[in-house]
Amino acid sequence: MLYCSNKEKNMHFITIGSVIAHARINQNKIPRKDLIRGICTEQTLYALEENQYKTDTLMIDILLQRLGISPDKLEIVLSQEAYQLVRLRDLIEKAILRGRKELAVRALAAHPAQNSVSQMYHKRMQACLSYRIDKDYELAASLLRQAVELTIPGFSYEVMEHYLISTIEMENLLALERVESESDAHTDLSLHIEHLEQCMRYIDRHFTDGEEHAKICAKCAWLLAKAYLNQNQTTQAMVTCEKGINALRQNTMIYFMLPLLELMLEVGNRLGIAPEQNKYVKYDETLRFLWDSYAQKWYPTDMLFHNCCQKEYHLDYELVKSERIVQHLQQEELCEGIYKNASSLSNFENAKVSPNKKTFEKMMEKLDLEIGRYNGFVATDSFETMELRYQLNIKITHNDYEKAEYLLENLKSQLDMSFTENQHFVEDSEILIHRKLHKITIEEACERQKKLYESLLDADKKNLRHIPMRNEVLIINHYCIILLELGQKSDAVNLYVQAIEKIRRSRMNAQYRYRSYSLLLYNYIHITQNYLTACETLKNELYCGKASVLPLCLHIISLILENRGEPREIWMWYAECVYYMSDLYNFMQQKEKFSTFLKSEDINII
Repeated sequence: MLYCSNKEKNMHFITIGSVIAHARINQNKIPRKDLIRGICTEQTLYALEENQYKTDTLMIDILLQRLGISPDKLEIVLSQEAYQLVRLRDLIEKAILRGRKELAVRALAAHPAQNSVSQMYHKRMQACLSYRIDKDYELAASLLRQAVELTIPGFSYEVMEHYLISTIEMENLLALERVESESDAHTDLSLHIEHLEQCMRYIDRHFTDGEEHAKICAKCAWLLAKAYLNQNQTTQAMVTCEKGINALRQNTMIYFMLPLLELMLEVGNRLGIAPEQNKYVKYDETLRFLWDSYAQKWYPTDMLFHNCCQKEYHLDYELVKSERIVQHLQQEELCEGIYKNASSLSNFENAKVSPNKKTFEKMMEKLDLEIGRYNGFVATDSFETMELRYQLNIKITHNDYEKAEYLLENLKSQLDMSFTENQHFVEDSEILIHRKLHKITIEEACERQKKLYESLLDADKKNLRHIPMRNEVLIINHYCIILLELGQKSDAVNLYVQAIEKIRRSRMNAQYRYRSYSLLLYNYIHITQNYLTACETLKNELYCGKASVLPLCLHIISLILENRGEPREIWMWYAECVYYMSDLYNFMQQKEKFSTFLKSEDINII
């Protein structure tokens, strides 16, 4: 659903179906029957791959995860109907975590259960309710067995390698192991350990995406380490805990870190490590302080069905409405030949109804927007290309611009450069890399970046055309950085504020734009050092389960508290938090900086 010129109107549209088909055929060479076992029929998958079938994000997530792909790497345009289903699942989870059984039951009753995936979801959340609210472990175990059987029919650990298992389905297996181990005092713990070890081997072999591996590895490591400790296998428990912690650390994930740290404290106690010499004591103390101070009170630390939220969603009706306004079209003009009257279009733009596929495509064509677009920050249906894009970002983040230039040339050769989005992405990356390699001046970079930025504005060049997508956020951010280097701070701040406010005014919750929203907030508070925004960013980071900008937020809060004249022990504690969070997540630059500072203030660090 991104912009394309008139000559591009008949191009091949990249859809979620084409992404799945490409990964299944070209990347993994998986027959349809193996991919869809327990999920849907071959006819359904065929229709999905041909963009002829509308499905829920939950089924999409499972199919992608079975292919070894993280759904979080996609940027997806949702209908209001699909988004309401996402929000309903949020409501069910929150109701259970808050102990509000009646609300959870009503919300579950409102959730559709027309296929094996949605039926599996029902069983797993009913099990979660039984486990967390009713404490009925036997019923929870029974429901989880049913959930497993629905999408992994005939499953047993003896034939585990014959299945494609998604992150969601592995969570069901782990939850079943957890409940069964707690439901009966006479449970065979050795069999429990054997099953968890098999799960970990499967995870290490088949979960090839770093983030998907980290999410599920941490959970499995926690359960397995607990079982080892119960058998007094302390060394194995320590090694397993560290494995889970390192997986989260390498992917800057904070969710599920606390349970692992708490286990490491128990390991330290059993090994006789003095608390003042155990860095895990400080990690746990610091993260617990942040959790208690900034996370929502109901927010879980050890729920197996909860994950980092790193989605990048957009609403179809918001894109249509904003583009119609930018093009100075009245509702009557857009609906001509599509709807009988403007009230039908008004109902769509106000999220009261969702159009059928044919009607929606007509609107997209009339507005010169791409149809049914599910992109991965570059316009391609190849996950190898998306992974190359991800590696390019890592090189840029690490200031390795020579390798970044090489990767960009490789990436450019694999992209369809007739896509406007790809042209913008390559131009934006080239400006950044060439500026850092001193191949162009800062003034040349500013002029080129300004043109890119202006392509995102409406005809009057006053406001952004629509809520910015990921590539557009990168363009805005790079332009602001150049403006800052040229001493134009107020202009940069205004652009950040405009983009942030555009996201906040959306009906899409900002948590579903984590990558874009977090980047904008990070750079905004970096230059403004605004206390309220720093606290908001910290809360958002905890809620989404990420740790990328924790040190910056804590540093700014520390500085502001010091400038306010707060007691030294308060703002100095925040400075210690910066050090230990930087140490935990290997943010070496911040760690070294705050190590020097704390030592100069006579603060002992481990």
